[in-house]
Amino acid sequence: MTIGLSVRRCAAVAAAAVAVVTAMALTPSDAGVIHSAAASGDDCLNPVAAGAARGGKDKRADPQTERLATVPTAKAALLPGSVTIPTYVHVIVAGAPTTAQKRALRTRVNRQITVLNDSYAGNTGADAVDTAFQFSRQDTSFTVNAAWATMGYGSNEEKAAKAALRVGGANALNIYVANIGDNLLGWATFPQSYSSKPLADGVVILTDSMPGGNDPLYSLGDTATHEVGHWLGLYHTFQGGCSTTNDEVEDTPREKSAAFNCPVGRDTCKQAGLDPILNFMDYTQDSCMYKFSVGQSSRMSDQWVTFRSP
Repeated sequence: MTIGLSVRRCAAVAAAAVAVVTAMALTPSDAGVIHSAAASGDDCLNPVAAGAARGGKDKRADPQTERLATVPTAKAALLPGSVTIPTYVHVIVAGAPTTAQKRALRTRVNRQITVLNDSYAGNTGADAVDTAFQFSRQDTSFTVNAAWATMGYGSNEEKAAKAALRVGGANALNIYVANIGDNLLGWATFPQSYSSKPLADGVVILTDSMPGGNDPLYSLGDTATHEVGHWLGLYHTFQGGCSTTNDEVEDTPREKSAAFNCPVGRDTCKQAGLDPILNFMDYTQDSCMYKFSVGQSSRMSDQWVTFRSP
């Protein structure tokens, strides 16, 4: 299985509460990318130093050990916007929502889908890349289940929820929205995992990470953008650190470790290029990251053709 996070638009660094995140050492058999945010501290006022202040307590870190399968070149180039992904959103709550609450959640889900489409169409900045992917919401379901509503990564509750709710095949994006546990923002599966674990496939996000949520740094909807990037086959930009393989995308500068908040000018590797803190696949806050690279777009297309194309 696999897991991940989201962040975007470096228009302004929030000068309010900062999410303090705590690194987890995970060793799942098919490791992935996990993310979290727990409110505390004021290091957002000094974004360059924020990462150091958190030290080894970042609860968003993933194991960084599992490598994706070698992905062959796509059989055909995928044009921008040429792939429409049927998307099913499963909202899981602990108690029955009122009519007003359900209406508000539906509105937030719709805004989340808009964020996904803007992000993958390159509508978030002048140098943002228009990828092959767009998202068509097929359904928003509501499930009342107190245990599932706070499910943790790899838990029996996660497995049960997905087994009961998942819809479609390898090309269908299932997004599970819940008040997930362990201070996590979300997680996702990699494309090549579908063949062996189809019921596990999909993206899980914290309810408050959707647009309009209460998280001070991660409530513009880019947790989903980030996690869907994993679902389409992308690594974190800091995968592999300063190594030659790094995230296996040539046009994302190497990055030694995850960036938090919006540390403009950060440069952690001696190789050319500042750290890609504006990239959706880093750990910066939603107001900072806003783009994918050309190489990432190509990688997602290759992985789609290889593992998910119907």
